[in-house]
Formats: sequence, C-alpha cells, structure tokens
Amino acid sequence: MSLEEYKLALKAGQKDYRAHVARGQSPYLPVLDDILVNVDIVATEPLGLVNMPSESIVGTKTSGRHTAFAPNFMPLLDVDTEFASKWSVLCDAHLDEGIRNPVTAYEFLNQFYIEEGNKRVSVLKHFDAASIPGTVTRLIPARNNSLENRIYYEFMDFYKLSKVNIVQFSRPGSYAKLQKLVCKASGEEWTDEDRKNFNSLHTKFRQQFRALGGARLPLTVGDALLVYLSVYRYSDACDSTPAQIKENLARIWDEITVLTKDQAVEVVLEPTESSEPLLSLSKLNIFSSRPSELHVAFLHEYNEENSAWVRAHEKGRSALANAFTDRVILSSHENVDPEVDAEQILEEVAHNGADVVFTTSVRMHTACLKVAAQHPKIKFLNCSLNTPHPLVRTYYPRTYEATYILGMLAGILSPTNTVGYVATNPVYGTPAAINAYAQGLRSVRPEGRVLLRWACLPDPAHPIDFSDRDDVTLFYARDTREAPDSFRDYGLCQRLPDGTIHPVGLPEWRWDVFYIEIIRSILNGSWDDADTSKAINYWWGMKSGAVGIHYSDDLPGGPLQLLGLMETQLHGGLLTIFPSKVYAQDHQMHSPQKIIYTPKELMLMDWLDACVDGALPSYDQLDVKTRSLADVCGLDVIKEQPAGEADGAAAPAQT
Repeated sequence: MSLEEYKLALKAGQKDYRAHVARGQSPYLPVLDDILVNVDIVATEPLGLVNMPSESIVGTKTSGRHTAFAPNFMPLLDVDTEFASKWSVLCDAHLDEGIRNPVTAYEFLNQFYIEEGNKRVSVLKHFDAASIPGTVTRLIPARNNSLENRIYYEFMDFYKLSKVNIVQFSRPGSYAKLQKLVCKASGEEWTDEDRKNFNSLHTKFRQQFRALGGARLPLTVGDALLVYLSVYRYSDACDSTPAQIKENLARIWDEITVLTKDQAVEVVLEPTESSEPLLSLSKLNIFSSRPSELHVAFLHEYNEENSAWVRAHEKGRSALANAFTDRVILSSHENVDPEVDAEQILEEVAHNGADVVFTTSVRMHTACLKVAAQHPKIKFLNCSLNTPHPLVRTYYPRTYEATYILGMLAGILSPTNTVGYVATNPVYGTPAAINAYAQGLRSVRPEGRVLLRWACLPDPAHPIDFSDRDDVTLFYARDTREAPDSFRDYGLCQRLPDGTIHPVGLPEWRWDVFYIEIIRSILNGSWDDADTSKAINYWWGMKSGAVGIHYSDDLPGGPLQLLGLMETQLHGGLLTIFPSKVYAQDHQMHSPQKIIYTPKELMLMDWLDACVDGALPSYDQLDVKTRSLADVCGLDVIKEQPAGEADGAAAPAQT
C-alpha cells in the first residue's frame, strides 16, 4: 500500500519538476541558507511548537537532500532507493497511527524551511494535511523598503496579537485591516476561541475560493478574504455554511477579480455627452429598455439645518427634481450614522423600491458596499474618491483645479511670501489639492511658501485661522461657522486687521451637475456602457461645471481678468497645473510616467511640494472618526505609517 502511495507521490513530483523546468525555474526545493547569503538577519526568535500551514512550508534549511524533492515537496528518487523505502515506512506510520513527532523548521518572511523532517513533510503534504507541527525558529531580517519586508513586519505585529499564521497578504495595511474586520481593537490580543473561529472560517473560505477558480488568480486567499469581510459581517461569515460562502463569494466575484487588474479604477473625467434626447414619460413605449421613472434616495450623515455640506447636496437634489419632473421620485434621509444605522436604512430604502441610492458621506461607503452586494439591481453611489469597488460607483469634484486658481489669488493678494492652507483629512486627492495650491502660488510669487495645517488635528496653539502668525493673512481654510447662512465650508479667506475673516474666493462644488448627468445616463442607457468589471469613479472638474469659484465683489478687476483667463484655459484643457518636474519636501524630483500626470497619479499623490511647510499626519495621530475616513479612501502611506514616523512632525511644522 505504502509503495503505491510513493509511486503516486513520485508521479506528482515529476510533474511539478517538469513544469518548473518548462518555466525556466529551479525544479528543486528552495534552500534557505542560499536565500540568506545577502540578507541581514538582525534577530532570531524561538516560536516553540507551531502548527505550520502546509502550503507555507516551501523549502529546506540546508542543501542536503534538497534535490530529492520537487518544489511541491513530492519525491523525485526512484522507487528502488533507500529514500523511497524510508518514505514508505513513514507513510505506513501515518496511515496506522499518524505522524506525531514534530519537525524542526525555520520561519523567514512567513514561510517555513525544514531543517529536520523533510520526508515527514512530504508524506503529510501527499495526504493533504492542512498543517504540520514543528519546532520553529524565526529569522528576522533588517527593515527595508521592499514590499515583502514591509508586509512581513506588519505580519509580525499581527502574530503577536493573534498567533495566527495561516493568512497571507500581498498588500501593505492588510493585517491591520483584518484585525479591525474581525472586530478586534488595535492592539487587542486574540483568545483561543477567536483563533478557533477564524481558522474554521479561513478553511471554509479557502475551499470555496479555490472551487470558484481563485487558485488561478494572482491573489492570496487572504486578499480575497479581506474583500469578503468588507462586504459580509465577520460574525455572519463565521456562521455561514460552505455553500452559503460560495454563493456570497460568487455575488462579489467582480470585487475579487478587480484586485488583479493594474487599472482597477476607471476614472470618468467628464459627463458622457449623449446625442440622443431623453423621451418624456408619455412617449416611452412598453418595449423600451430604458426606465420610465426612477426612485432616487439620498442619505446624509448630518442635516440640512446644521451642515453646509448637506445643504449643498440638497440643493443638487432640488435641481435634479426640476430637471426631471416627471421621471424621478426623490427621498432624503438625514442624520444617518455610518457606524450605527446606515446599513439598516440602506436596506429599508432598497426594500422600498429604490432604483438609485446616493450616499453623501465617505464614511457610508462600507455600509453601501454591504447592501449593494445583496441588491445587485440597485445602483449605489458614494461621494468619495478612488475606491476600487465595482458594486459602488463614486463621484467627487476635481478639487485641485479650484485650489490652483485660489493659490494664484492668494499669491496676488498676500502682502507676504507666506500663505496658509488648512487640509481636511489625509485621503486620496488631498495632497494633489495642496500641491496645486502651491503651484498656483508659485506661478505669481516664485518665492512663495505654503504653511500647512490640518483640520483633523486641532491644536489651540496653531489655530486654523492662522491668528498666531502675523505673516499669514491669506489662507485656504475651513469656515467654522455653523449658522445656515454661512457662506461656504471651505475657501480662500483673508484675515483683516481687526481680526475678522473675509472670504475672497470660495469654491463651489456643483452637486447638481453630478446628480443630473448621472441620472441622465441611467435614463438614456449610457450608464450600462461602462465596464462593469471595473470600479467607476466620476471625477469631474471645471470644464463640466461640477467645480466653480465664487469671488468676492470687492476684488480688483485685474486679478479677476487673469483668473478668468486661467479658468478658460482649464476648461479648454490648455493649462497644465503640474509641471513635468516637481520637487518634493525630501528634495526628490517627482515626474509623471508620461508628459503629464494621469488621473491615477494625481489621486494617489502622497507627497508634498518642496515649498509646503508641514507634513502628512500618521494614522495613529488621527481620531476615530478620521480613521474611519482613512480606512475607506485614505492614503496608503498614512495607513502604513506608525506614529512618529511622518516626514516631519505635524505640530512643529506649524510653528
């Protein structure tokens, strides 16, 4: 019996050998000693007895006998060898009473290399053992900037809390995200019950992921599991049967496969122009595939009375009602808490017959994603930027165009070379807006500098009206007034000698343009022309009318004429905001891959112009609410960066 098993294992080994040779790869087990030749190992850590995931056992510690195995640990030596006899004896022992003696192994970068017990591993892998016990020593490499090294250090932090080694990721920040998705606080240790539940879920999920073809995707099981848990609650996932997991996974397969694409997000920079007029309700015939009317729901985190943000969106909703009087039925829901009741209200809206749902808070994106998976016929949109989820489209203005123009105005009006900028949150698009403001300033004042502060990091000693700085009288900042007649939430302001704040140029986010054109695309059928396997982001700017600027009536005519010319050039695509060579604070030159920056490069911009005095905050500096924003669309450099490792501390840079 055991000899027959050896023949089967040998056949599997020979097949794997040939496959590696055909790909130009080594057909034998990797040798850790060879891998470590040029690696700086800074520490070793005895882990004791560890259940090693079978698929994470990838090689042998030394070169002795490594040619006896193919990379899948199956044997390569003939059946009449002493090696085959010993393998067969171990096979009999396993079939009779199980192999009980642990092997000896080293762990490096979350993979295991066997020092003693290679044949035991081979036998157990042949019988598809999920894990193999071993006495393990961890080899810790020096920190470096490689992706593999960064992920490994994140894994070690996660392992200290969870003692879980069965899940691997290919993207930074994933272990911290998993800790949150399994409902554990940052720094909270796992119990034995926690490990048992997660291991059970991982096993079920791994089986169904592979049954659907996941093994052919360039993703880890962990990568896919993170997407799954972003849609389905962890507690529900743990209680699900394998069949339920497979059904749910099939529903969100586009969400999984989008991770495999370089261009996961399709950015729509302008509304789609349709030469075909909309038909009135009375002229639509029963055979038309276009909807005769749409039930459109809006969800707001705050209310119209106290939030200028909500008032602006409600103004857009009113314009939508006027544009399609006989084609849309509108509803609005205010004071929706993203963490408490957003999912429930979204479910109610879906069951009440909504066709389109707009959520105007970034923090509702997670709830939106969960409900969208259950209601694939409803069109869900979230007011955010660069979220790679095909189930939920996003929309947002190109704020950097407005900040460039206002940076010019700040440079024209400021009596000094220093102007201020108060950024809101470290999310996608924010560095581009800051740097565009700096470019606008430098276009009229080459020696100008921008003093950066953050509204999400309140500091009484460094207020966001820059009243502590006599040399900063012009600044782009947040309007803190909450009265319904407040002029705008954000804009370029001037602090007058008596201390009052006077708005001189305030951006207008024209949500009516988004709502009218998006609904128009659904009514005329062009919504469905987009690639449904990609995430669709509507990122519209001045040319579309989605972004405008309202200037103070007392501005001189000369500056207004110049700014008007700049806006016209932006509309026509004749003005390049960012030059082909920009120097960042670290004196490193940043250049676009081609002649000009692509939308993706602008969205993902995570550095600050050399003339900006300030820094991006670290994740640990943010409060709970701001972290929830960062979790959805925060810069990767923020989520990956421990406190104290920002490129210059934020508070000192404000002085």
